[in-house]
Amino acid sequence: MVGRIRVYGFVVWVAVAWVGAANPTAGLAEQGRADGDESAAAVPADGMSLAASIEMVLERSPMSRAADAGLLAAEHGRRSARGEFLPKLKTSMDYTRTDEVRDIEFALVPGQPPTRFPAGSDEILTSTTTLAQPIFTGLALLNRYRVADLERQGADVQRNEVRQELILQTYRSYFGILVAEKYVQVMDQAVTQLEAHAEVSRQFYENGMIPKNDTLKTLVSLAEARQKKIQAVHELELGWVQLFTLLRLEPGTARFRLSEPLARKPFHEELEACVRTGLARNPRILLADTDVAKAEKAVALARSSFFPHVALVGGLVHENGGLSEVGMELSATLRAEWTVWEWGSNYYAVQKNRALLQAAEAEKTRQMDLVRYHVREAYLKVKESDESIGVAEASIEQAEENYRITVEQYNENMTTSTEVLDAQTLQAQAQMNYYRALSTYNVAIAALQKAMGTLGEPPAP
Repeated sequence: MVGRIRVYGFVVWVAVAWVGAANPTAGLAEQGRADGDESAAAVPADGMSLAASIEMVLERSPMSRAADAGLLAAEHGRRSARGEFLPKLKTSMDYTRTDEVRDIEFALVPGQPPTRFPAGSDEILTSTTTLAQPIFTGLALLNRYRVADLERQGADVQRNEVRQELILQTYRSYFGILVAEKYVQVMDQAVTQLEAHAEVSRQFYENGMIPKNDTLKTLVSLAEARQKKIQAVHELELGWVQLFTLLRLEPGTARFRLSEPLARKPFHEELEACVRTGLARNPRILLADTDVAKAEKAVALARSSFFPHVALVGGLVHENGGLSEVGMELSATLRAEWTVWEWGSNYYAVQKNRALLQAAEAEKTRQMDLVRYHVREAYLKVKESDESIGVAEASIEQAEENYRITVEQYNENMTTSTEVLDAQTLQAQAQMNYYRALSTYNVAIAALQKAMGTLGEPPAP
């Protein structure tokens, strides 16, 4: 009965201890444990600027952390591929125990009884250590490293894309709150104006100056304005919930002032320059370039199987208890392997990767068309909202003057209550159009920058 145990000898606990000591991902675990304390972060007493909001979102967002972890994983993959160029040290140990040791006999002198001696012992211990250095692999190792390096570049681009998306979300949420606050102010003003008008209308009715239905119209309009105010307040609450979600603050956190002004910023970019920038810097284009380069390397990697693989192997063998009783035996071997025939599998692997390369190039063309479209669409949105600001700004003065004149005419009993209500509606609508155009304009510029791939953190005020 023979029992055999095979033990492969890298000292595992040394490797584990080294990896644990040099683990570069320990900081991510520290970040994860800190998630529960994020809602307690202090907000600046003078209010939260847009730049500070974006900085907080990028620091705390799970999407940002996932992108950071993906980049870290790709970097480790690159380093792993780099290690394939270096020699590998392996050690193994064989322990064999037999239930019977056979004797070997042979006659030293003709006619004399044969000499007998055991063929080794019942316990044999053999240790083997090899050091293998690849010399030529048909450029397989080089192309694997290049693919890993491209994957690392792609992860960096994806991280940048995630950060730009988070920045755009912050723009939308931040300016959404600013315009919602203006809506509430406009509706506050509308309710106050209609309450005053309702009181005048009531006095006119009691004095027999207007019919009852004019007073009822005023009361209905007042109720509608109060309803719109309720809706505006709830939209503002929803905007805070969205911003708190991005900032990873508890929904019950006290409101703070947003210090960014709802203002019209200068914009002087040319459309064709924006398109060229988008084709050069948009993450979708950069990722498509990376995919094409990876597909090219995949073709070269598949072709490497047509070439022989050569390696230099050094060995150290020690045996105790065997028949040969080798003490220490050193060897050096030049090993070459070449698959001569494999029924076309390597050939078709190359053809497959060439087809994937064509698909990657076609996808890049598609992404270029999409970037051109999205940049032009975003640019037109900026121009549209910019023009809307000018129109809305002029209409505010006209609507306010129209409301003032109409109220004066009504107080002199020179016009109807319906005219006052229409004038008040036009005034409120002009104000909301103006604030909405300002918000849309700022967000549209950020969306255009994202389409171009240039959206970054705004400078601190």
